[in-house]
Amino acid sequence: MTREPAAKTLRVEDGTGRVTVEVPAGWGGQLRGSGWNPRTLGLEDGAEPGLAVANRLARWQDLGSGVDGAFVGLSEHGDLTGEVRAIAHTGCHYAGSRAYSSTRWHGLIRTWDDCSGEDGSLTEAALTAAGGAGQPQVYVQIRQESGDDDTADGVIGSVRVEP
Repeated sequence: MTREPAAKTLRVEDGTGRVTVEVPAGWGGQLRGSGWNPRTLGLEDGAEPGLAVANRLARWQDLGSGVDGAFVGLSEHGDLTGEVRAIAHTGCHYAGSRAYSSTRWHGLIRTWDDCSGEDGSLTEAALTAAGGAGQPQVYVQIRQESGDDDTADGVIGSVRVEP
């Protein structure tokens, strides 16, 4: 289900209704809300709630292609932060990491740019609930052809997970 809460943003949710995120309206061209397998990050194999929303979703896996969008996946098991910390994107320039903290989430954000000579950035976050519970964990990946940390932080801050 997709609805527009404000003229400049779009709120989308996965097929289970557990995961929602708000993205810039221009990113909302295509939505896949069928979930994900955390094994892709080295976590426990299984089907978990998740979604991907982008202006060119078919190009999402090609880091050298221009895409604006976000992926949000829930994980109930394992050390998501450790797995995100270990990710290396060959062909991209690692631009650094930083801590993230909001009233809802705490976590780690890592950023890459110049993937395969293209402008734009790739941001990945490992988040846990700010209330101190280690679960659920949320993996967020944001691709921007042009944009900044404020846009990425806004998307990350809008992530909601229902029990």
